[in-house]
Parts: sequence; C-alpha cells; structure tokens
Amino acid sequence: MSVVSSAIRKLSPASPFFSLLFRMKKQIDNRDNANEIYSNAVVLLHDLLQRGYRFESPEVQAAVEILRNLPARGACTRNFEKLYLQDEYTLRNLPRDPRLIPKGHWH
Repeated sequence: MSVVSSAIRKLSPASPFFSLLFRMKKQIDNRDNANEIYSNAVVLLHDLLQRGYRFESPEVQAAVEILRNLPARGACTRNFEKLYLQDEYTLRNLPRDPRLIPKGHWH
C-alpha cells in the first residue's frame, strides 16, 4: 500500500486535503497505466512498421489511435501528436520507454 493510499484512508471525504490527495493518486495511477499500455503498443507498432505496414494501414492506425489517447489531456496530447503521430518517420522515433518522452509531451 502506498503512502498516498494510506493517507487517503485516514482523511474524511469532505476534507479539501482528501480531494487533493485523491486527485494526485488518480493522476499517478493514470500515468502508470498509460506507461504500461504505451510500452506494449510501441512494441506492436515498431513490429508492424518493420514488417512493411504503411502509416495508412488499419493496423497501424489502430495502434496510433491507442497512443493518441494515452498522454495527459491538453497541451501534452497536442505536443505528443505533433512530435510522434504524423507519419511513418515520426512513429519510428517513438522511444520504447515512456520515461524518455520529453517533458510536456506525456504525463
């Protein structure tokens, strides 16, 4: 059990601090889930591109759509799309580890 989870359990749901901690935990959980999905999707995407699938193919577009929905909402999503989801060449630049994605493009 994380420190944040144990702190949330001790607080009253009406407390402003509770809502702040709850939102922080939700954001961290979202990032962790996004990192796991990203890692799997990028391996699949690199494999498809290596096998000769084009950017316009339904298989590649399905992987691109998954990746498009993973970054934090707002500017991160736009920046991520501009940097990585434009064509085959930008897709090939996707790092295998989401921790290597530049700040302002991910969670």
